[in-house]
Amino acid sequence: LPRQAQGDGSLRPVPCVLHMARYWRAWEMRWPFRELVNGGQPWDFLLGPWKSALLKSGFAVVSADVRGAGASSGTQSVVWSPRETQDTLELIDFIVGGSHAVTTQGARQPWSDGQVALFGVSYDAGAAVRAAAHQHPAVKALVASFLFGDIWRELFPGGIMNRWFLQSWCDVNSRLDNCRLSAIHPFAPLAMKGAAPASSKQQLARHVAEHSANWDLMSAAGSVAAIDDPVSISSGETMTCQNLELFSDPLPSLEGKAVLPSVAASQLPVLIISGWSCVTSGTACATFSALAGKHWRLLVGPWNHGGVQHVRYCRDTKLLKFPKAHAVQDFLLHHMQPKSQTPEWLASPQPEAHFYLCGAAPAWQHSTKWPPEGVVKKPLWLSGSKTLSWTESELESEGASQLPKATGAKQVVWGGVSRYMAMIRMMDLVKYKWNQSSIAKGHALLFESAPSNEPLAVIGSPVLSLRLKSSRDQDADVFAYLCERPPNGGDLVYVTEGILRLSYRKEEDAPSHEKAADPPSEAGVVPHHSYRRRDMEMLPPEGEFTTARLKFFPVAYRFRAGSRVALVICPDDATHYASNPLAGQHPPFICHSKSEQSLLWLPIQQDMTAAGTAL
Repeated sequence: LPRQAQGDGSLRPVPCVLHMARYWRAWEMRWPFRELVNGGQPWDFLLGPWKSALLKSGFAVVSADVRGAGASSGTQSVVWSPRETQDTLELIDFIVGGSHAVTTQGARQPWSDGQVALFGVSYDAGAAVRAAAHQHPAVKALVASFLFGDIWRELFPGGIMNRWFLQSWCDVNSRLDNCRLSAIHPFAPLAMKGAAPASSKQQLARHVAEHSANWDLMSAAGSVAAIDDPVSISSGETMTCQNLELFSDPLPSLEGKAVLPSVAASQLPVLIISGWSCVTSGTACATFSALAGKHWRLLVGPWNHGGVQHVRYCRDTKLLKFPKAHAVQDFLLHHMQPKSQTPEWLASPQPEAHFYLCGAAPAWQHSTKWPPEGVVKKPLWLSGSKTLSWTESELESEGASQLPKATGAKQVVWGGVSRYMAMIRMMDLVKYKWNQSSIAKGHALLFESAPSNEPLAVIGSPVLSLRLKSSRDQDADVFAYLCERPPNGGDLVYVTEGILRLSYRKEEDAPSHEKAADPPSEAGVVPHHSYRRRDMEMLPPEGEFTTARLKFFPVAYRFRAGSRVALVICPDDATHYASNPLAGQHPPFICHSKSEQSLLWLPIQQDMTAAGTAL
């Protein structure tokens, strides 16, 4: 509780921020180490600064371990289970009194003024959004940071499992759920006891023992090859990855409505936070584009997942300086404890997107919509001379480059610390180290444009359209990287990437939230692949042609004047992604001739004088 709510027995009611924690709401330290942290009290090493900022602003903060985690009892039958959402709603009832439909003043906690904001980062954001969708009358605002809104397209992008992240995430959860501190770090047991207990140590031990029956996500994921493949959960029911999508998958508890449209219908003020080096940036942009209402804000910065790092692309990454905790604090104060002075970025009731343009002359920009006005898709043609051309005139009458064979080796194209690694090892600074030898050894293809005369701002999701000529393999994977070759000709700078298993190349009409997030162009909207098993299609017989389009993770990046746009294409990323069992020694050819064209479409900001922002 904040100081003004504690008093001398006469509590002053204040608004509350509720946080449901997957990764321990607080850690209990051993003496003497606990004397160095939070005045000897348990501490949340992930979100402690955020909670402290909220307390200092006059909010009560309630943080609870979700069912099957931390000090809570029970087991986790599946991620974001309906029972977990019900727990959140019951906790809101505990704070404000009453039920989901009626608030009863007499049962309210003495420190509560009846207002609750839901807040979460990563998994916890998913818990907050699912609870907000049920439109509890006490909920007055929502802050969702780094929200997973479409698990398949975020963690199985292009239909390929991000095995490294999923296995690492499951390992971390298992260590936390079963309080195996030595597996987290060999010296951790010397300084830490475990999750801060909510009752007696004996009861905590019983609760931790119950966690051993938690659902094994990785075992289930290993049997999944399509978005509609069923998996069994510990409750005895079955589910698919489609059931974890928040835009359109109907929930019985929401009378057949999907989660995010239900949040939009609630008319809550919503703050969505993500980072360009995070796989959730697409969900953040699409949610804002399609659903934003009054008092919505989108905040996308140069951050990794969780927002711990400022990823600077052309220079070394550094730990974050931008005060996101203060942005959350300002947003909640404005909507729950309004003051006479309103921060500039919250002054308008209309929805606003605030995003960081990385690269050359980095700066915050803002817009009332996403994508911003003035963003237009422009094509670059792939050519036989391994160039990217802004015109068709340089294309040859014939030409094709064979996709390299998958090696199965790790860090073939990029070394260092990737965006995926920094999702788990958040203090390992993101750094993509270009391996030039991958081109010389034939492990990847490289296409480069001529040096640009002016800076070039790419804002949104690039699209690679490949015209393919089959060889003898039934299937292949394509990993494409948008890069910058600096004016001095130095190593490539990683910007963003797109991924596709070619057997998933079949497209269907894109849903409204994807169309809304895509600028208009003659190329049509970004490709939308169903990833359903029935839509899988092997490559055609040898010598026949087909087309495959793949969407990149969105980005806001300004290329320097004098630099080159570069495209790297390779057949695998064994460091992170599962291999393709049908990829062989005869991958398809990528065509780049006048009659059979392959193009890279870039969403380019025409107006380089876009408005800045007070952020």
